[in-house]
Amino acid sequence: MKRKWFTKVWIPIVVALLLVATISAPVLGATTAVVTVTQEPAFIGIEIDNATVTLNGLGAGSGLVAPNTVYYTNPEGNTVAPSPTVLDDECYFTITNSSTVAIDLTGNLSDFSGGDNNSTNSNDGSNDGTTYGAYAYYSGETFASKVLLKSTGSATGSFSSDLAATTNIKIGFQVETQTTAWAGGDADTATLTITATAH
Repeated sequence: MKRKWFTKVWIPIVVALLLVATISAPVLGATTAVVTVTQEPAFIGIEIDNATVTLNGLGAGSGLVAPNTVYYTNPEGNTVAPSPTVLDDECYFTITNSSTVAIDLTGNLSDFSGGDNNSTNSNDGSNDGTTYGAYAYYSGETFASKVLLKSTGSATGSFSSDLAATTNIKIGFQVETQTTAWAGGDADTATLTITATAH
């Protein structure tokens, strides 16, 4: 008798309670949303194909320099000025913009030192007893518009402006040596530093 009563009374009550619990529980959808976020860096980088050069050392040049003489990094002639509009073949260096953005280039050419014939960059393109003058040029530019190479502080973007990402430019430079004769035969070196900044 007790079992029958349990079956008839309690089981329907338990079923009803379960139904109520099921009906009142919320229906769950997606509780998270995922978004992929990408950042592409404005990376700046440059590469150059030749890391060294000897004045008057290209082509038929002897590698020796004389006072009060203009030398060009022109493979077609160490003392031959580039064409009125500079050609690719008149430029010894190729700079590649490996950046993801367009860049401006600045060039600085340090004083010559390390031997017994130190020469100081005049920073105005002129030469005299112990100073030299220097300019840079690039392919496609009017040679008369060549830009001043100071030892430090050359104008940003004056070397080349707005070089597009993943493109390159061919460049060269000239040095007008000091007017005074050398004190000896030891070689001196200078450093051309090319700096890239975002355009």
